[in-house]
Amino acid sequence: MNNLLRYSALVLFIVSLASCSNNDNDDNAVVNPPADYFPLSLDNFWNYDVTNRNLDLNETQNSRDSVYVASANGNLFGLAVNGIANGTMNTILTQMSLMPSDNRLSGTGSVTFPFEGLEDFQIGVNNVVFYDTSVAASTTLSTVEGVLEQMVEGLPITATYTLRTVQGSISESMFLNNENYTNVIESGIILELTITTDIEVIPGSIIEVLILDTQDVLDITNYYAEDIGLVRSEADISYVLEDFSQIGITLPIAGSLNASSLQELGTYSVEE
Repeated sequence: MNNLLRYSALVLFIVSLASCSNNDNDDNAVVNPPADYFPLSLDNFWNYDVTNRNLDLNETQNSRDSVYVASANGNLFGLAVNGIANGTMNTILTQMSLMPSDNRLSGTGSVTFPFEGLEDFQIGVNNVVFYDTSVAASTTLSTVEGVLEQMVEGLPITATYTLRTVQGSISESMFLNNENYTNVIESGIILELTITTDIEVIPGSIIEVLILDTQDVLDITNYYAEDIGLVRSEADISYVLEDFSQIGITLPIAGSLNASSLQELGTYSVEE
Protein backbone atom coordinates (compact mmCIF):
# COMPACT_ATOMS: atom_id res chain seq x y z
CA MET A 1 0.00 0.00 0.00
CA ASN A 2 2.83 2.39 0.87
CA ASN A 3 4.46 1.67 -2.48
CA LEU A 4 1.15 2.40 -4.25
CA LEU A 5 0.80 5.72 -2.43
CA ARG A 6 4.36 6.73 -3.26
CA TYR A 7 3.79 5.80 -6.96
CA SER A 8 0.54 7.84 -7.11
CA ALA A 9 2.24 10.85 -5.55
CA LEU A 10 5.07 10.62 -8.08
CA VAL A 11 2.62 10.54 -10.99
CA LEU A 12 0.76 13.58 -9.66
CA PHE A 13 4.04 15.46 -9.27
CA ILE A 14 5.11 14.73 -12.87
CA VAL A 15 1.69 15.77 -14.20
CA SER A 16 1.84 19.03 -12.25
CA LEU A 17 5.31 19.79 -13.65
CA ALA A 18 4.12 19.16 -17.22
CA SER A 19 1.13 21.42 -16.65
CA CYS A 20 3.32 24.23 -15.34
CA SER A 21 5.72 23.79 -18.24
CA ASN A 22 2.88 24.07 -20.79
CA ASN A 23 1.49 27.18 -19.09
CA ASP A 24 4.92 28.82 -19.15
CA ASN A 25 5.27 28.12 -22.88
CA ASP A 26 1.84 29.61 -23.58
CA ASP A 27 2.64 32.74 -21.58
CA ASN A 28 5.97 33.27 -23.36
CA ALA A 29 4.77 32.38 -26.88
CA VAL A 30 5.81 34.88 -29.55
CA VAL A 31 3.06 35.76 -32.05
CA ASN A 32 4.55 36.93 -35.34
CA PRO A 33 2.61 39.76 -37.01
CA PRO A 34 1.19 39.10 -40.50
CA ALA A 35 3.55 39.79 -43.38
CA ASP A 36 3.17 43.22 -44.98
CA TYR A 37 3.37 43.16 -48.75
CA PHE A 38 2.63 46.85 -49.27
CA PRO A 39 3.93 49.02 -46.39
CA LEU A 40 1.85 52.18 -46.37
CA SER A 41 3.20 55.01 -44.24
CA LEU A 42 3.35 58.68 -45.11
CA ASP A 43 6.28 59.55 -47.38
CA ASN A 44 7.09 55.95 -48.30
CA PHE A 45 8.13 56.01 -51.95
CA TRP A 46 8.89 53.68 -54.85
CA ASN A 47 10.65 54.65 -58.10
CA TYR A 48 9.71 52.57 -61.14
CA ASP A 49 11.34 52.25 -64.53
CA VAL A 50 8.43 52.09 -66.97
CA THR A 51 8.58 50.61 -70.47
CA ASN A 52 5.49 51.09 -72.63
CA ARG A 53 5.41 49.34 -76.00
CA ASN A 54 3.02 49.63 -78.94
CA LEU A 55 3.71 46.34 -80.68
CA ASP A 56 1.60 47.25 -83.71
CA LEU A 57 3.75 50.32 -84.44
CA ASN A 58 6.98 48.87 -83.04
CA GLU A 59 7.30 51.88 -80.73
CA THR A 60 8.85 51.93 -77.25
CA GLN A 61 8.60 54.67 -74.65
CA ASN A 62 10.81 54.63 -71.54
CA SER A 63 9.98 56.78 -68.51
CA ARG A 64 10.06 56.81 -64.72
CA ASP A 65 7.26 56.98 -62.17
CA SER A 66 7.98 58.20 -58.64
CA VAL A 67 5.10 56.96 -56.50
CA TYR A 68 4.69 57.95 -52.86
CA VAL A 69 2.18 57.78 -50.00
CA ALA A 70 0.61 61.23 -50.09
CA SER A 71 -2.23 60.91 -47.57
CA ALA A 72 -3.30 58.85 -44.59
CA ASN A 73 -6.68 58.92 -42.88
CA GLY A 74 -7.06 56.16 -40.34
CA ASN A 75 -6.60 52.95 -42.31
CA LEU A 76 -7.10 54.62 -45.69
CA PHE A 77 -4.07 55.66 -47.73
CA GLY A 78 -3.69 57.59 -50.96
CA LEU A 79 -0.82 57.29 -53.42
CA ALA A 80 0.39 60.03 -55.74
CA VAL A 81 2.94 60.24 -58.53
CA ASN A 82 5.30 63.01 -59.55
CA GLY A 83 3.70 64.25 -62.76
CA ILE A 84 1.47 61.84 -64.70
CA ALA A 85 1.60 58.10 -64.09
CA ASN A 86 3.11 56.26 -67.06
CA GLY A 87 2.74 52.70 -65.80
CA THR A 88 -0.67 51.07 -66.13
CA MET A 89 -0.71 49.73 -62.57
CA ASN A 90 0.59 53.01 -61.15
CA THR A 91 -2.31 54.73 -62.90
CA ILE A 92 -4.76 52.38 -61.20
CA LEU A 93 -3.19 52.61 -57.74
CA THR A 94 -3.06 56.41 -57.73
CA GLN A 95 -6.81 56.51 -58.45
CA MET A 96 -7.58 54.50 -55.31
CA SER A 97 -8.00 54.89 -51.59
CA LEU A 98 -6.06 51.87 -50.38
CA MET A 99 -6.94 49.87 -47.27
CA PRO A 100 -4.44 47.29 -45.99
CA SER A 101 -5.42 44.56 -43.53
CA ASP A 102 -3.73 41.50 -42.03
CA ASN A 103 -3.78 39.43 -45.22
CA ARG A 104 -4.99 41.64 -48.01
CA LEU A 105 -4.88 44.95 -49.82
CA SER A 106 -8.10 46.47 -51.12
CA GLY A 107 -9.00 49.75 -52.75
CA THR A 108 -11.92 52.02 -53.57
CA GLY A 109 -11.81 54.37 -56.54
CA SER A 110 -11.90 54.01 -60.31
CA VAL A 111 -10.24 52.16 -63.18
CA THR A 112 -9.85 54.02 -66.49
CA PHE A 113 -10.12 52.23 -69.84
CA PRO A 114 -6.50 51.79 -70.93
CA PHE A 115 -6.66 52.95 -74.56
CA GLU A 116 -7.10 56.13 -76.56
CA GLY A 117 -10.56 57.25 -77.49
CA LEU A 118 -12.29 55.89 -74.40
CA GLU A 119 -10.21 57.50 -71.64
CA ASP A 120 -13.31 59.13 -70.16
CA PHE A 121 -14.85 55.73 -69.39
CA GLN A 122 -14.14 54.94 -65.74
CA ILE A 123 -15.19 51.89 -63.76
CA GLY A 124 -16.09 52.69 -60.17
CA VAL A 125 -14.91 50.05 -57.70
CA ASN A 126 -15.60 49.62 -54.00
CA ASN A 127 -13.26 47.52 -51.83
CA VAL A 128 -11.79 45.66 -54.79
CA VAL A 129 -9.17 43.22 -53.46
CA PHE A 130 -5.72 43.36 -55.05
CA TYR A 131 -4.28 40.40 -53.15
CA ASP A 132 -5.19 38.11 -50.27
CA THR A 133 -2.56 35.77 -48.84
CA SER A 134 -5.15 33.74 -46.91
CA VAL A 135 -6.69 32.16 -50.03
CA ALA A 136 -5.43 29.60 -52.53
CA ALA A 137 -3.87 30.49 -55.85
CA SER A 138 -6.35 31.03 -58.73
CA THR A 139 -9.06 32.22 -56.31
CA THR A 140 -11.17 35.07 -57.68
CA LEU A 141 -10.87 37.91 -55.18
CA SER A 142 -13.29 40.49 -56.59
CA THR A 143 -15.68 40.77 -59.51
CA VAL A 144 -17.11 44.11 -60.67
CA GLU A 145 -19.69 44.14 -63.45
CA GLY A 146 -21.57 47.00 -65.08
CA VAL A 147 -22.54 49.05 -68.11
CA LEU A 148 -21.25 52.49 -69.11
CA GLU A 149 -22.88 54.73 -71.71
CA GLN A 150 -21.39 57.83 -73.26
CA MET A 151 -21.37 59.84 -76.50
CA VAL A 152 -17.98 59.64 -78.22
CA GLU A 153 -17.54 61.84 -81.30
CA GLY A 154 -21.26 61.68 -82.04
CA LEU A 155 -21.62 57.93 -81.52
CA PRO A 156 -23.58 56.55 -78.55
CA ILE A 157 -21.16 54.02 -77.04
CA THR A 158 -22.29 51.30 -74.62
CA ALA A 159 -19.54 49.40 -72.82
CA THR A 160 -20.39 46.27 -70.85
CA TYR A 161 -17.53 45.24 -68.58
CA THR A 162 -16.39 42.67 -66.07
CA LEU A 163 -13.36 43.49 -63.92
CA ARG A 164 -11.84 40.59 -61.98
CA THR A 165 -8.93 40.30 -59.57
CA VAL A 166 -7.31 36.91 -59.02
CA GLN A 167 -4.91 35.64 -56.37
CA GLY A 168 -1.70 34.09 -57.69
CA SER A 169 1.01 31.97 -56.12
CA ILE A 170 3.31 32.77 -53.20
CA SER A 171 7.04 32.15 -53.68
CA GLU A 172 9.74 32.06 -51.00
CA SER A 173 12.11 33.74 -53.43
CA MET A 174 11.91 35.18 -56.93
CA PHE A 175 14.43 36.81 -59.24
CA LEU A 176 12.90 39.96 -60.73
CA ASN A 177 14.35 43.19 -62.12
CA ASN A 178 17.85 41.72 -61.70
CA GLU A 179 17.19 41.43 -57.98
CA ASN A 180 16.42 38.47 -55.74
CA TYR A 181 13.32 39.11 -53.60
CA THR A 182 12.10 36.92 -50.75
CA ASN A 183 8.45 36.07 -50.04
CA VAL A 184 6.80 37.30 -53.24
CA ILE A 185 3.09 37.06 -54.00
CA GLU A 186 1.49 37.27 -57.43
CA SER A 187 -1.96 38.56 -58.28
CA GLY A 188 -3.81 39.53 -61.42
CA ILE A 189 -6.32 42.02 -62.80
CA ILE A 190 -8.42 41.20 -65.87
CA LEU A 191 -10.80 43.53 -67.70
CA GLU A 192 -13.33 41.92 -70.04
CA LEU A 193 -15.14 44.30 -72.36
CA THR A 194 -17.95 44.35 -74.91
CA ILE A 195 -18.79 47.54 -76.85
CA THR A 196 -21.86 48.33 -78.92
CA THR A 197 -23.37 51.40 -80.57
CA ASP A 198 -26.74 52.40 -82.03
CA ILE A 199 -26.80 53.33 -85.71
CA GLU A 200 -29.70 54.81 -87.64
CA VAL A 201 -29.73 52.81 -90.89
CA ILE A 202 -32.73 54.67 -92.30
CA PRO A 203 -34.68 57.57 -90.77
CA GLY A 204 -36.53 56.29 -87.73
CA SER A 205 -34.87 52.85 -87.81
CA ILE A 206 -32.08 52.30 -85.27
CA ILE A 207 -30.19 49.06 -84.78
CA GLU A 208 -27.61 48.00 -82.20
CA VAL A 209 -24.24 47.23 -83.76
CA LEU A 210 -21.45 45.26 -82.13
CA ILE A 211 -18.18 47.22 -82.17
CA LEU A 212 -16.08 45.05 -79.87
CA ASP A 213 -16.98 41.42 -79.33
CA THR A 214 -16.35 40.18 -75.78
CA GLN A 215 -12.59 40.22 -75.19
CA ASP A 216 -10.08 40.46 -72.34
CA VAL A 217 -8.66 43.89 -73.21
CA LEU A 218 -6.45 44.24 -70.12
CA ASP A 219 -4.47 41.56 -68.31
CA ILE A 220 -2.12 42.60 -65.48
CA THR A 221 0.20 40.42 -63.41
CA ASN A 222 1.56 42.07 -60.25
CA TYR A 223 4.36 40.99 -57.93
CA TYR A 224 4.49 42.19 -54.31
CA ALA A 225 7.50 41.51 -52.07
CA GLU A 226 7.29 41.30 -48.29
CA ASP A 227 8.18 44.57 -46.51
CA ILE A 228 8.72 46.35 -49.87
CA GLY A 229 5.50 46.59 -51.87
CA LEU A 230 4.83 46.34 -55.60
CA VAL A 231 8.14 45.36 -57.20
CA ARG A 232 6.97 44.54 -60.73
CA SER A 233 3.86 44.87 -62.86
CA GLU A 234 3.30 43.42 -66.34
CA ALA A 235 0.27 44.70 -68.25
CA ASP A 236 -0.92 43.46 -71.65
CA ILE A 237 -3.45 45.61 -73.50
CA SER A 238 -5.06 44.26 -76.66
CA TYR A 239 -8.29 44.29 -78.64
CA VAL A 240 -9.63 43.92 -82.18
CA LEU A 241 -12.75 45.83 -83.28
CA GLU A 242 -15.27 44.71 -85.84
CA ASP A 243 -14.46 45.92 -89.36
CA PHE A 244 -16.80 48.70 -90.59
CA SER A 245 -14.62 49.96 -93.41
CA GLN A 246 -16.90 48.53 -96.08
CA ILE A 247 -19.93 50.50 -94.90
CA GLY A 248 -18.24 53.84 -94.35
CA ILE A 249 -18.51 54.07 -90.57
CA THR A 250 -15.60 55.75 -88.80
CA LEU A 251 -15.07 54.64 -85.22
CA PRO A 252 -13.62 56.97 -82.55
CA ILE A 253 -10.92 54.46 -81.54
CA ALA A 254 -8.26 52.54 -83.45
CA GLY A 255 -9.37 49.30 -85.07
CA SER A 256 -6.93 47.24 -83.02
CA LEU A 257 -4.26 47.55 -80.38
CA ASN A 258 -1.49 45.30 -79.13
CA ALA A 259 0.51 47.00 -76.37
CA SER A 260 2.29 46.34 -73.08
CA SER A 261 3.27 48.28 -69.99
CA LEU A 262 6.09 47.10 -67.72
CA GLN A 263 6.93 48.59 -64.32
CA GLU A 264 10.18 47.57 -62.61
CA LEU A 265 11.05 48.79 -59.13
CA GLY A 266 14.31 50.70 -58.76
CA THR A 267 15.03 52.65 -55.60
CA TYR A 268 12.56 52.81 -52.72
CA SER A 269 12.20 53.84 -49.10
CA VAL A 270 9.57 52.29 -46.80
CA GLU A 271 8.69 52.32 -43.14
CA GLU A 272 6.00 50.08 -41.71
